[in-house]
Amino acid sequence: MTTQVFVGASSTADPRKAAAESVAAALRASAQSARTEHVSSPPGSASPPGSASPLGSASPRPAFALVLSTDQYDADALAAAMTSELPGVPWAGCCTAGVFAGSRLLRQGLVVGLVSSDAVRVGVGVAQPVSQDGRRAGVLAASRALEGFPSSVAAGWSRALIVLPDALTGNAADVVRGAVEVGGTGVVWAGGGAGDNLRFVRTAQFAGGRAYSDSVVVVAIDSPARMATGIGHGFRPYGPPTMVTRAEGTVVAELEYEGAFSVYQRTARARGDQVNLDGFATFAMTHPLGIPQADGEHVIRDPLRVVTPGGLYCVGEVPDGCLIRVMEGDPIGLVSAAREAATTARDAVAGPIAGAFVFDCISRCMMLGDTVRDELITFEHELGQSVPVMGCLTFGEVGALGRGVPQFHNKTAVVLALGA
Repeated sequence: MTTQVFVGASSTADPRKAAAESVAAALRASAQSARTEHVSSPPGSASPPGSASPLGSASPRPAFALVLSTDQYDADALAAAMTSELPGVPWAGCCTAGVFAGSRLLRQGLVVGLVSSDAVRVGVGVAQPVSQDGRRAGVLAASRALEGFPSSVAAGWSRALIVLPDALTGNAADVVRGAVEVGGTGVVWAGGGAGDNLRFVRTAQFAGGRAYSDSVVVVAIDSPARMATGIGHGFRPYGPPTMVTRAEGTVVAELEYEGAFSVYQRTARARGDQVNLDGFATFAMTHPLGIPQADGEHVIRDPLRVVTPGGLYCVGEVPDGCLIRVMEGDPIGLVSAAREAATTARDAVAGPIAGAFVFDCISRCMMLGDTVRDELITFEHELGQSVPVMGCLTFGEVGALGRGVPQFHNKTAVVLALGA
């Protein structure tokens, strides 16, 4: 195999112990794989010189590590611990509202995915502050990640870019636009916003052995094996299209020249639902906004609260002049969308899968409640029972719906599958 992925996890509260345990678990998986391959090798065969990992494994060298943590850890201490545990290995990641390895969801913990390969090329870029100029930060981070890469992807190779922005401090949609300006639309895009379990205080992004905030991290991967993404949300139209006649960044102020909340209420009332200020957050959890796309898909915007004088504050920018619809969803639709995302990525790889990284919105987890494990099992089942899967609960997601351009999404699941 050209590429292998090994996943380790820890729920230990101490950052040093969590780093040690998660990396050790990933290395044990690597060692087990190496033993299995050795046993199955023809008599007299031998590993090529220099194929041993710098961490002591007989598998191909770790080319990169994706590190995803929950927000309880001291970010600087965790960065130092991970750098100590991964000597000489480039790594990057962020903190989120939850992490998972396979179908095991950790509300406090750390997951590590070691991408082992003697062929892939990996670059990591970071830029800040996204709060002042998100687009410029996206441009700089992507440029730094792709520094030294060929301007075009080599024939037969695949390129993926993973974008991990601080979605609390700036316009994450603008960050993604900046990264796409550099990386282009002809590559695979994935990622998600760093989060702090909806406390809205501070998030962390990791790159170059350090912890950052108000930043965006971009990871570029070139691989001779195919990489692909699948994306889905599972929401369907509930109300008619209305025009955004005034928007201020992430606030939808007016729809059809009327206060956005009033229009939202009227839409619900037409369907027999009553929505007041006290019950808005609960109702909006299952009834977000959708921006129609040319191919019939919808980019979801999650309205978190009503702001004076009747606007809707959303997770992510809503452009002036666009059409928007109230959507609706349920757990069955969400799990079905997860299945679609996983199968789309799997089928696009069209061969053995080394592993998969999943970026799944925290609000999907909140909607699913105790059945969230059904979604995680669905990812595993559709990608293949032997495929290592890891991921996190993000604050917004990055990907391209259908044939559309890469965008910042809400309430969406993004699956990045790495071919073996």
